[in-house]
Amino acid sequence: MASTKVVASTIPEIDAKLKTFSGDMVRIEFLENCLKQLLPSDAKRFCHLKLADAYAYRLMWPLAARNMNAAAEEAVTFKDKINFYLKEVSLWMKVNDFMMIDKAFKKAMLCANTAQDKEAIKNSIKMAMLIQAEAYEKKNQRSNAARLYERLLEMPVISTETEKKHIIERLGVLNSKLGRLKDAVRYEMMGKRPIEMKRDPETDGVRKVSFEDLGIDSV
Repeated sequence: MASTKVVASTIPEIDAKLKTFSGDMVRIEFLENCLKQLLPSDAKRFCHLKLADAYAYRLMWPLAARNMNAAAEEAVTFKDKINFYLKEVSLWMKVNDFMMIDKAFKKAMLCANTAQDKEAIKNSIKMAMLIQAEAYEKKNQRSNAARLYERLLEMPVISTETEKKHIIERLGVLNSKLGRLKDAVRYEMMGKRPIEMKRDPETDGVRKVSFEDLGIDSV
């Protein structure tokens, strides 16, 4: 078997060498060894993308996400950077790491040059989060689904009352099934009394819903 310590420095060389290995972990070791040496930016990006795919295949989501982030940092065009950051968001969703989701989301938004590009990023993340939440529901991973829906309400990606109502309804159902009756009632009230999400012009974010928003006196 070819040695993983014999590294390469160009994309064609790295790609050719990868094809000589048969196991995922051997390919990962080779790519990691390649990154330990000085490489041109395009070769580093190639290695990180290959590592992201390899780690994702083995369900090692944080490592896959970190390599996707590294690939974005090495990307030349804003289009590629946005694409890689959005893929990073999807990987962090697998482990519900909202802090890292926020970081990747903000980086993608900073790469957007137009309002249209920003809306496209928001829609992409919204759909990815909805799909992941629905997948959690189908697997009866209700707590994970609820956390993802809750985060969706806090992010500036929900644009219509219909979308907000759908998420609020799902949260009501999920919290009821989880035995979180207080939260279930809270979301039921939210569904009856639609709330205008408040955006923060400084961070382009949405602040969390308060008891005041719900018409409930704080104790």
